[in-house]
Amino acid sequence: MSVLGGADEPTNVIEWFTDLENRDILRPIPEQAWLTIWHSAFALTMVVLLAVPLAALLAHHRKGELAASWIINIGRAVPTITIVGLLVIVSLRAGFGLEPWPIIIALVLLGLPPAFTNTYAAVRGVDPSAVGAARAMGLTHRQVMQRVELPLALPVILAGVRTAAVQIVATEPLAAFFGAEGLGAYLRAGLSRRDFVTVQGGALLVAGVAIATEVALMAAGRLLLPKGIRLNVRTSRADRHLRRDSAPATT
Repeated sequence: MSVLGGADEPTNVIEWFTDLENRDILRPIPEQAWLTIWHSAFALTMVVLLAVPLAALLAHHRKGELAASWIINIGRAVPTITIVGLLVIVSLRAGFGLEPWPIIIALVLLGLPPAFTNTYAAVRGVDPSAVGAARAMGLTHRQVMQRVELPLALPVILAGVRTAAVQIVATEPLAAFFGAEGLGAYLRAGLSRRDFVTVQGGALLVAGVAIATEVALMAAGRLLLPKGIRLNVRTSRADRHLRRDSAPATT
């Protein structure tokens, strides 16, 4: 219960979710959730469009690995909250407003490293015999990438995209602490009033959206994978489990 709250305020998370009248003066949960989702979805789309083609191209030609990785991984060295704070100042001074561009740019920088790293490693790790056979058949560099490397690398690429997506969704609420809206607004309001019920409710909402994102992308990934690749992934997992179960116990 809030230290400054009244008797009618929710006293637990269940009441907070069900008491529409006394929950807060903030926007309703669907509106705040929608803001978080579209910020995250836009940022993830930009990550995929920037990181995946660049990493696949560099991995295919075996060029620019160190330079590209160094540039992309700058996002890991600088805290996201620092980037958001600086971009908010720049955006306000340039007349672009408080949101959504500062948080979206920061989220793109956050999501680039896992998407780029997984894509590069996946394409670079494709079986050389499959690539050699495709080239022996007369396929061009572009055809080798589209028909051989990318399909075989797709499971690992999608894993990187899922990692980036969950990180983006979980970090998007930081924007609320710079005056933006979204699910982070409940965390901001709760902390400012020492209303820990609101903080718990906001945290559960953020966690729920992150988990839903992970599940949705896993389902979409299974649909995107070609049937042969899906069977190969399942066979590889089964072989690993079989080797693990049949390994002699150590003492």
